[in-house]
Amino acid sequence: MSSRFRGVQINNILKFTPIMMLGNMVSATVIFPVAHEAGLASAFLIWCAPLLYFVFAAARSRDRIVKSGYLQTASRRAIERAKLSALLLGSWWSITILVIYPAADSGGKAIAATIVVGLISGSAFALCALPAAMLNYMLPVIAGGATALLLSGNPHDILFTILLCAFSFIVIQSGLGRAQLIKASFEDQQKLAEQSAIIELLLRDFEEGTSDWLWETDAGGTLTRGIERFSQFRCKAQAANDMPPDGSTTLQSILSCSGGMFQGHSPISDHLAARTPFRDQVIEVGARQASRWMSISGKPIFDCSGEFIGFRGVASDITAAREAEIRIHYLAHHDSLTGLANRAHFAEQIEAILREDDCEGPVGSIFYLDLDNFKAINDTRGHTMGDRLLKAVGARLKDVVGPEDTVSRIGGDEYAIIARSARDENAAGRLATAILESFARPFDLGSETACVGSSVGIAFPGKDGKTAEHLLKSADLALYHAKEEGKRTYRFFTLAMARQRLERHRLEQDLRDAIGNGELFLQYQPLIHNGTRRTVGFEALLRWQHPEHGRVTPDRFIPLAEEIGAITEIGAWVIHQACGTAASWPEELSVAVNVSAHQFKDGGIVEAVRDALARTGLRPDRLELEITESVLIDDAQQVVEILHKLRNIGVKIALDDFGTGYSSLSYLRRFAFDKLKIDRSFVSAIKDDPVARGILETIMILGRVLDLCVTAEGVEDDAQLAILSKLNCSQLQGYYFSPPMAETDVGGYLLNEFRRSAVAASADVPRLAKSLSAARD
Repeated sequence: MSSRFRGVQINNILKFTPIMMLGNMVSATVIFPVAHEAGLASAFLIWCAPLLYFVFAAARSRDRIVKSGYLQTASRRAIERAKLSALLLGSWWSITILVIYPAADSGGKAIAATIVVGLISGSAFALCALPAAMLNYMLPVIAGGATALLLSGNPHDILFTILLCAFSFIVIQSGLGRAQLIKASFEDQQKLAEQSAIIELLLRDFEEGTSDWLWETDAGGTLTRGIERFSQFRCKAQAANDMPPDGSTTLQSILSCSGGMFQGHSPISDHLAARTPFRDQVIEVGARQASRWMSISGKPIFDCSGEFIGFRGVASDITAAREAEIRIHYLAHHDSLTGLANRAHFAEQIEAILREDDCEGPVGSIFYLDLDNFKAINDTRGHTMGDRLLKAVGARLKDVVGPEDTVSRIGGDEYAIIARSARDENAAGRLATAILESFARPFDLGSETACVGSSVGIAFPGKDGKTAEHLLKSADLALYHAKEEGKRTYRFFTLAMARQRLERHRLEQDLRDAIGNGELFLQYQPLIHNGTRRTVGFEALLRWQHPEHGRVTPDRFIPLAEEIGAITEIGAWVIHQACGTAASWPEELSVAVNVSAHQFKDGGIVEAVRDALARTGLRPDRLELEITESVLIDDAQQVVEILHKLRNIGVKIALDDFGTGYSSLSYLRRFAFDKLKIDRSFVSAIKDDPVARGILETIMILGRVLDLCVTAEGVEDDAQLAILSKLNCSQLQGYYFSPPMAETDVGGYLLNEFRRSAVAASADVPRLAKSLSAARD
């Protein structure tokens, strides 16, 4: 305890050492002009040499101690050095004041007196933890100051001497009082710590049947308590013997021969040898396959005279907690299904790679891959088979990659690989090819097999990303492009991909705001009756005028709207706009609107149609909804039910792009469509392709059999028109008649058509009269 209290005293002095040294340097600087005026500048500079050395030595000693941690204990020698240093420094100032003060003028004497008072006050606070050092410093300064005052010969200085002594007496008493408080506080803390330790040990002693036990040793390290529990613990760890081979019962020998990870030197050996306390030291005992863990704490004990008499402490069997901790750590870093590294562990590995400073080039590559059509296998064969497939994929990937590579399951059917073996594009390409080729073999799922493909995206640390998240995004973007370009292939990340993704993201945001910003609008292309060549309706075509990119084509923004879920809102807006425009047309004209498959999936199409018809007042039979066969593929029964609801409202239903999809006749049997629309790809080929012409002729016959109106899209010249007329196509649509036009141009178009019809009718009047005359004759 005395040693620890000495450590407290030294630590308190060290806390104020910088301020005290700074005060000495400032005081020396301030008093130098006084010495100069008194003609003692050279002597003063010489006197300052030991002061500078003392300040430098004190600062260096303090820094060394502080960097290694404040002292827990201190020797008597350290205390004696502190007292001697204080005495030397105080004596230096005593001599300085004694020499300078009598020779100074009145202003210099005031400065010197102020410095003396400051040194006395400062030392009382800085050195109060060690009273002897405080007095060694203060008394020479006080003596020097008082003597200097008396030697000045000024009557007033005698009064100042008395005041200085009185002031010094008060400061000394304050310093001694503070020293007593420091000592009392230390003793209270020590008593409290000792009482807490005793209470804790007593409580543990009463906890019978627990995994904790008390142990004690004598001064030689021999166990005097707890040897049975140590032996039982070793037996559970399948140690060879209950006791050390030499029969020793010392704590060190029992632990060091227990067959664990510390053969010959346990983690507490240094503490036992140095007689220092230790706490919660974890020791693994036994062979690796049957390891057990112990947590041991202890502290040296001393008798009243301060003589070391042994160690006392607590040991605990923490095997269950350690195993649970290992399991939790494993689960936190591994996928529970496949046993592969999970996303968190994968990210940690990438961060570790990025922190490697000694690598001159790429340290590897990052692969990101997923399974093609996994959802279909999971849905048709069940989740059990899906889980087996995921595990089989993980095992196959581990077989393909190198031993230094890390395979992770990121989530779902997504996997990632840290390929240290593939440091450049050539090596990465070879590994990606090997992975894709391995997927060509069926996966064994036990009772059955499954075939599944994959696509791979590749990125390089550093070049394609500085963080785990950035790298995964880059590899994922490369994977997205690989899937876009046909699947079952691999792609390297490029900056062009990032720019394209950024542009796409901006386009998504702009598309979400397009309706509110008034950027979406409709154009209308006429539908022509083949027999009369009169307009019977218009198809509403959605257009987007982007403020920066100009006109964005529908084949670019419609799929994007479907992907981001904006198509439902846009589709409802299109139906409402088309119905509102058609309500202003002549009653015999209809309007056709294309409907996306996504509008059927959320079931809101029926309400959107009802709302549009109610708000615009358009007669239901003038509205025609065009759907493609893709609408019927995923859930034909649900779609057919929705179509019947729309039919009950009174709208007409057309099957668009007939001939380009599955063209399943079962759809025509399950629902009575009003119209078939032939894709423009067939119309453009009918002049030169007999097969296309034959298909068109077959569709025309099918339309007549099923009593369906057949519309041909993409009519552009007289030859196509002649062939379609010969085939008795019901309706025609294309640039031959008119390109899509703005809403404001529809009126002019209809007026011109009316004029052409009137001119044609007037031209036929003479021919009609001649025919009637011939009939009378």
